[in-house]
Amino acid sequence: MNRPESVANHVLDRLDIFVAEDLLLLDEIVHARGALIHECSMEGAEARLLIGPGKPIISVSTSNYINPYRRRFSIVHELGHLEMHRGNGLLRSCTKLDIQERPAGNSVDAEQEANQFASAFLIPARFVERPFAENAPSFDLISEWSEKLQTSLTATALRFTRFTLEPVAVVYSFQGKIQYFQPSSEFTELGVFPDVNHPVGLNTGARMLFNRKEVSRQWHEVRAAGGFERIEMPLIGGIRLENCPLGCQIMMLY
Repeated sequence: MNRPESVANHVLDRLDIFVAEDLLLLDEIVHARGALIHECSMEGAEARLLIGPGKPIISVSTSNYINPYRRRFSIVHELGHLEMHRGNGLLRSCTKLDIQERPAGNSVDAEQEANQFASAFLIPARFVERPFAENAPSFDLISEWSEKLQTSLTATALRFTRFTLEPVAVVYSFQGKIQYFQPSSEFTELGVFPDVNHPVGLNTGARMLFNRKEVSRQWHEVRAAGGFERIEMPLIGGIRLENCPLGCQIMMLY
């Protein structure tokens, strides 16, 4: 367990959050941790943490371009800074590039730690580990928990790879090109590596979505060619993301 996940679990325990619905009460959660939420117009940032005289203030942008699930992630990102980085400065101003649901790189900085905290806090193991481990991979399952926890499909799908016992990878593409992927530990052992920064395969759900074609929600089998290396295996489900720039898709390899 990494440090952000350990801290997130500690905070959840301190708050006595053992029912998933309690996670929806973000104002109460932030207040219980000694801070306030302030919604306001911002330029160049999605959220800020101000630590000064009185209670710390988490400010979050009221921009219509930020959907409610993203706003929740941003608030808990700042809560992560409050819990882990309180002594590192009085003001943190976090941009869209700072607040990311995507996997962290090889080196983890304070922003990436705050992202990991937000993911572990909003999609905690105590609620999702068992259903993710006991059920077959599907976007229906991920969508169900995304709606229940009010988290994005991307964040929920990436969290799914943490707990599933199946060889699964989540691949995020933009305008038909792979941006990043997150494998489960079992998938890593297969030696299959999506080719980041290259176009997705012609037969994948993501390519069909990019071309504005209908995609069945049922699993189907294609060859691992065009964007995937080393071996052949059955793939793919895909879904176009809502409330994000045109051309974003996630697909699950299984």
